[in-house]
Amino acid sequence: MKEDFQAEMRCIGMKIAGFRKLRKMTQEELADKLNISKSYLSHIESASANKSISLPMLIRVARALDVELALLTDIDGIHDSDLKNFWSDMKDTFEVMKKLNDDMDRMLEQFEKADKIFSNKGGE
Repeated sequence: MKEDFQAEMRCIGMKIAGFRKLRKMTQEELADKLNISKSYLSHIESASANKSISLPMLIRVARALDVELALLTDIDGIHDSDLKNFWSDMKDTFEVMKKLNDDMDRMLEQFEKADKIFSNKGGE
C-alpha cells in the first residue's frame, strides 16, 4: 500500500514537472507564481521524493499551470513502468504540437502574403 502511494506521488510530481516544461516555465518561475521555494517545488516534482502534497497546494499548482486538477491526479492503474514512459510520451506529444504550430504559422504567413497581393490588385 505504501509503495502504491509513493508511486502515485511520483506520478503526480512527474506530471507537474511535465506540464511546467510544456508551459516553458522554470522551477523558479513556477515556485514564484505559487509563492513557495524552488526547493519545495523540486521536492514536489521529484520522482524519488517520498513527500506528499496537500490538496490546496495541488489546486494552486493546477491553476498556475492552467491545467485541470484531474489531469494531475488521474493515476488509476499507474505503475512504475508507466512512470518511466510518461515523460517520453509527453515529449513526443509536445513535439507533434510544436510541429503543428509551426505549420500553422507558415500557413498564416502564406495567407497574409496572398492577402497583400490580392488587396493591392483590387486597388489598381
